[in-house]
Parts: sequence; structure tokens; C-alpha cells
Amino acid sequence: MRQFHKLSIARLEHETADSVRLSLAVPAELQAKFFFQPGQHLPVQATIGGKLTRRTYSICSVPGQWPMEIGIRVQPGGKFSEFVANELKAGDLLEVMPPFGQFHASIDPGNARIYLGFAAGSGITPILSIVRALLEGEPKSRFLLFYGNRRLRTTMFVDDLYALKNRFPERLQLYFLFSQEDQEFPIFDGRLDQEKTEALCDTFLRGLAPDQAFICGPDTMIESVRAALQQYGLRDEEVHTERYGAPRQKAAPVDVRRVAADAEATQVTVIMDGHEKTFSMTSQHGNIVDAAAAQGIELPYSCKGGVCATCRTWVREGEVRMDANYGLEPWEIDKGYVLACQSHPASRKLVLDYDKT
Repeated sequence: MRQFHKLSIARLEHETADSVRLSLAVPAELQAKFFFQPGQHLPVQATIGGKLTRRTYSICSVPGQWPMEIGIRVQPGGKFSEFVANELKAGDLLEVMPPFGQFHASIDPGNARIYLGFAAGSGITPILSIVRALLEGEPKSRFLLFYGNRRLRTTMFVDDLYALKNRFPERLQLYFLFSQEDQEFPIFDGRLDQEKTEALCDTFLRGLAPDQAFICGPDTMIESVRAALQQYGLRDEEVHTERYGAPRQKAAPVDVRRVAADAEATQVTVIMDGHEKTFSMTSQHGNIVDAAAAQGIELPYSCKGGVCATCRTWVREGEVRMDANYGLEPWEIDKGYVLACQSHPASRKLVLDYDKT
């Protein structure tokens, strides 16, 4: 099972008034563990107010660049983001798990493709890594990026994007949309919804045949953009998505004292790093991650919202039902992968294999 490692903060910079760029120093002996694909994210944790708190943040730097950088939008009242922005400083240690996530680009120097990117707000963080990696690693490929925000002053990574535009003027097209600032051209006013995406495609993709699209933003934005791209001819497997802000469901409390005596209890066996651990739970006693934790077994997790897929595991035997899924692709579900933080047993015996990737 992937473990948390203490990494030193090399730099902490305010990207905008409400966002920060956090640079993490990765020692040479850990760099192989922390190698990532552009678009992946990092689970991080810290003890805040006496309570261990976990979050997941996307990497905005590219593979091979050290220190490794993540982008964090500071949410009003956000426990972890305000802790980072107001209390952490260079030299402090942060517990970080190696990179993870199925939302990423695969680089092939021989490709000559046309890529699309649609980002809303802090959704630019993984997209920035993807754009730069593809432009640097595929000299014959092009990228068209549509980036929506409320206003310019809250737009993350503007300087990075313009720097890329200066490096690759013929292969990168940048389009900024603002919902609370008027633009010179009306097509750049408003949000990235289905109607707006269709208009953008009709205007800027004439004569082009995009090969893949990467979308990152809130759930409603993703579904709207996906629907527009499907009408434009992109197939499901050509559209890659990552959500943020999925609604969290309140977990039911686990009464460990009753689990063992419950006639409908499921024997859950988890396989991690070649070792097996078994515990009992019922479908009414919360999700698998919480039920395991209540009995002293720690399973991987981060967001607890079905988004980050840190808790992704393979069902070797038995069945589960998932409350929500924002982190797995259809092919992963077809092959038997589930999100343990959203899963409840649906059989008397359940074997989950965390070693199968």
C-alpha cells in the first residue's frame, strides 16, 4: 500500500489573492516513488486543530521537474487550504502520498495530434501540467485551451500559460472566458456550459479534427462540455475528465460492537502489499473505509467524496454497491474496480485487492 512521506516545503507563493502554489522538495531517494504522469494528483495530510485532515491536490509541474509543485485554491472556511495559506512556510514538513490518478496524458514523441483542454477555476492545475508536457514531449502536436474563470484577477497560472504561448506560438492556442467581466468579444463572456462550448467549437475548431480532450472542473461543467464534444464527434474514450467539488455524503456511524454479532455481517478481506487482513461489517454500518478504520485497519483514502480515487481497489471476490462515483472511468468499473470510500458490501464474503493496478 502506498504510504505517506514527510516532504519539506521548498517554496510557498501566492498565485492569486485566493490561491497558492506549493513547491515540495523530493529527496533523490524518493524521486522514483514520486514520479508522476502529467495530470495526476497528490494526497496530502496534516494535523490541524488536533485532528488528522486529508486532502488531494493536483500537480501543476511536469515529470522530471523538482521541486514538485501543486496548486491550491484557498476556500473561505476551507480547513486545509486556509491552513496551508496562513500557517505553513518554507522549511515546514507536509505528509504526502506518492502521485495517483487516472486523469493524465500519455506522451509519445511520434504523435501529431490535436488536443483540446477545458478548465474552470482551479481545474487548470492538472491541465497546466498536461499542456506543458504534451507541447514539450510531442513536437508535432497542437493544443487548444479554453479556460473559464469569474474574473482575471482570480485566474490561476496566467503567467505560466503566457510563457508557454511564447515558447510554442504556433502550437498553443489560449482562450480565456470570464463570467463576471465583459470581454471585447461576446463569445468569451460567460461560463463553459454546453451552449458556450458548442459555440467555441463552431468558431475555433473549423477544419480541425481533435483527437482527445481533457476537462477539469465542477461536475455540471464537465457534463455540459462532454455533451457538446460528443455532438462534435468525440467518443467517450477520447474525452478525459476530472471533477472537483463533488457533494460529500455523510457517513453512517459504525457500531463495531454489533458488527460481529450481526447475522448479515460480511467478512471483508483486504490484500495490501501481499498481506491479508480481515474484518466484519454490514452494509448498514458505513462505507468500507470507515468500517475498517473503526476496527484498526487503515485503508487508503483522501477526499471521501468519490472524486480522487485514492481508495480505488479491485474486487477479487464478492460484490459491492457504490453510493457515488466521480473518479473511475467506465472501463475500470467493467474490470471490477470500485471506490472503497463509497462502497458497501453486497455479499456475505468480500475480497478487495489493493495490489492489483
